[in-house]
Amino acid sequence: MSASQTREKILDAALRLFNRDGLVNVRLQHIADEAFVSIGNMAYHYRTKEHILMAIWEQLEQQQRELLAQFKVLPLFEDLERLLRHKHALQSAYTFFYMDTLEIIRAYPVIGVSYQAYDGWRVQQMETMIQFNIARAAFVAEPLPGSYTQLARQFWMSSDLWRYHQAVKLGDPHDFSAYREALWALFIPFFSDMGRREFIQLNALIIENLF
Repeated sequence: MSASQTREKILDAALRLFNRDGLVNVRLQHIADEAFVSIGNMAYHYRTKEHILMAIWEQLEQQQRELLAQFKVLPLFEDLERLLRHKHALQSAYTFFYMDTLEIIRAYPVIGVSYQAYDGWRVQQMETMIQFNIARAAFVAEPLPGSYTQLARQFWMSSDLWRYHQAVKLGDPHDFSAYREALWALFIPFFSDMGRREFIQLNALIIENLF
């Protein structure tokens, strides 16, 4: 087995355990056992749990940035729908991070700095989407200065906290319909008449399983 394959095996094992048991409950020995490697072999690739966590965060951040880069090209309503589907899938794949974000960035400042930079960037991307849809008359003009910046921030905050909220209220974290409904609800009040018609058409396509 190559070094890259071993590293991938270790990260996959760590991710499974973090998602299942929570980050704080997983030790290096648990990860080594799950990956079927010796603790010495694992330490050769990742000396500490922080190194493993940092590698997993880098995977997640890269996937999120690639997703938003694709979305930025032409952010129509159907593209936002695809973004929601992929974002929900990422939350399922990296559950532990979304459930324990605050604890992670407090305990691991390097990840915290990276996360803050990413968070600012994604707010800008969502603002770009909103401005694009204002330009094509799907959104109304900004009601008050700064309203759409706040909307962009609220979108990502609601997205990131959705799974946590589902856990608190004993809801189904895999219920994508509930997730998309919660996120689209933030945009609906800002739709123009054309935007409302497009959204109704999009929902019709989803109901007909054509999307």
